[in-house]
Amino acid sequence: MNSISYRKSVAWGKALGSLLFVLTCLFLLYAAFFMDTSFIRKFFCITSAIIGIPFFGGYFVVSLPKALRSDTQLLTYDQRSVSDNTRTVAWTEIAGISYSGPSIRKWLFPKFPVLIFHLKNREIWTVNTYYLLTDTEIQSVMKRLRGLISRNGKDY
Repeated sequence: MNSISYRKSVAWGKALGSLLFVLTCLFLLYAAFFMDTSFIRKFFCITSAIIGIPFFGGYFVVSLPKALRSDTQLLTYDQRSVSDNTRTVAWTEIAGISYSGPSIRKWLFPKFPVLIFHLKNREIWTVNTYYLLTDTEIQSVMKRLRGLISRNGKDY
């Protein structure tokens, strides 16, 4: 079986970068309540922390377990099917693939990038990439998956 995997160094970089921003937000809260600052500075410190902790905390909560895992596979595939270790789909059932990039959902929680498999029965199967693939890797993965769909997705 072949696989599409992420690099642990990317996961560690994202986890540590997110941790740094969460710690900065916690320092802003500390500064707002325990340091002698003006009302405007207190307001901006509290507001920044309220926005930053859920935003960067979400990245940290997702990236750290991925960095600690020994298995770095997002997808495994062979000539018959593709799997994300939760669901397995035959290539003949897949009509196409697209990519949905990152965005921000309600309450500033991050929406992680996903690979979207469009199935022939009009279902959609999404595979989360958790920001663990770089832009170049995403382009390479999309090209490889589209090639596999066109090559292996024909009914015989």
